[in-house]
Amino acid sequence: MTAFLYSLSDPTIVMLFALMGVLVMVLVYAIRKMVPFFQKPRTPDEIKKSDDFLISARATVIAMCSLVLAFSMVTVIGNYNRAEGAAAAEASLINNMDRMMVRYGDPSVAELRAGLMAYTRSIVNDEWPLLSEGHGSEKTRELFVPISKGVIAIQPQPGRQSVIYTEMVKKADDIAEAREARLESTATSLAGIFWLMVGLTFSAMIVMTLFVELTPIRVFGFAVQMMAFAALMSVVFIYDQPFDGQTSVSTKAFVKTISAMQGRSQ
Repeated sequence: MTAFLYSLSDPTIVMLFALMGVLVMVLVYAIRKMVPFFQKPRTPDEIKKSDDFLISARATVIAMCSLVLAFSMVTVIGNYNRAEGAAAAEASLINNMDRMMVRYGDPSVAELRAGLMAYTRSIVNDEWPLLSEGHGSEKTRELFVPISKGVIAIQPQPGRQSVIYTEMVKKADDIAEAREARLESTATSLAGIFWLMVGLTFSAMIVMTLFVELTPIRVFGFAVQMMAFAALMSVVFIYDQPFDGQTSVSTKAFVKTISAMQGRSQ
């Protein structure tokens, strides 16, 4: 179900969640009309006292859950931005590594440059589609191993090459760490207990609505409330997976890096 939702566009997800909120209110209204228990006669004074209490309690529940959703929205958007930043930083490190290999000025490094290009392309083509599943590509990881070992095996000449070599070794370590940071960011989704809490809160809203005298204006107002609540929940859902769905971290930074690397090869 989750995979299906993330395959949809963001506006479609928002509309589906909002529609769900409205349909829930319609279902509540239908239950009140069909179940005899809710048709028991009550005096106006009894209706007023119970409705005042239930509506007030319902508003409190909505306020509390809205605060939790707002906090969660800030959290998931922050996680998304950090994942995007990690990808951009990794692409920049690869670009800098390639630039240093060119400046090193030794034909023996050409094979390492070719390997670095293959590794970067593998990130885009092989690894990126797997990030939505929470793991990377073994093929991509294996492509980086000879690069790391090859950089260490370089025998620099004293002077300029030695300075560049030191930076290249550091950059190789930084690239490996950046990849790990990107992979770790695939597991930054909200805990299941959060969604359980939201579900329980939503259920509490529905139960309390069942016992309120539903006039047409209240049905409309409650429907709008649930629609807004569900729409807010949809935004949290959309950003909860940084590498899945329409709003996800893209390969744009790596594509630009590949283009820059190709330009240096010409």
